[in-house]
Amino acid sequence: MRFRFVGLVDVGALVVVLIAVVLPAREMYASAAPKGTAEQRFALALAEARAIAEPKDALAATALSHRLSEAGFHDWAVESAVRGSARAEGTPARWRILFAAAEAYVDQYEAEKGLDYAGRALGMCDVNAPNDTCPGWERVRMEMYAQQLDAGVKSGINPHKEPLKFRAAGERGLHGVRISGHEAELQPGTPQTPPPAPGSATPGSSAP
Repeated sequence: MRFRFVGLVDVGALVVVLIAVVLPAREMYASAAPKGTAEQRFALALAEARAIAEPKDALAATALSHRLSEAGFHDWAVESAVRGSARAEGTPARWRILFAAAEAYVDQYEAEKGLDYAGRALGMCDVNAPNDTCPGWERVRMEMYAQQLDAGVKSGINPHKEPLKFRAAGERGLHGVRISGHEAELQPGTPQTPPPAPGSATPGSSAP
């Protein structure tokens, strides 16, 4: 019969086990993960509850993605938007959550993925335009966003390493808008001011 002698390693292991068994459990503390004011945390919780209650509601999923981005949870914002867009398939407002996914990806400096989802949002917007579920001004906003992203991606600049240069390259890709009848009034060196909004008073005149 062979006997195994107890070594220092065995004694050390036994001491650790005894400490774990005898000592009381360590006190633990928990706090809410989201930062910000109580109102902001409540808004995030409410958006999450609405998205859970109405999983196919593109507006609810969009609101949740935006709230997560504002709270700094960019990974969750992307995940929420991508999953929400899948659940909202076939609904008229799906373009909204697709665009929210594009914005969430851009917040993570994933410009190519953001451009992809912006293109999908534009496609859905065009499909639903006859039903007035995608207003014209929303489409213009998305088109300019996609145009700027496209110019940034084509520049070859890495947004992770040089975000400011990437943004500048995107802004250079935006095309200017000229209003018929106004560009002829501009002379070289003259400050270019936008035309007045419909119904607003022009310089030298009074509003009705």
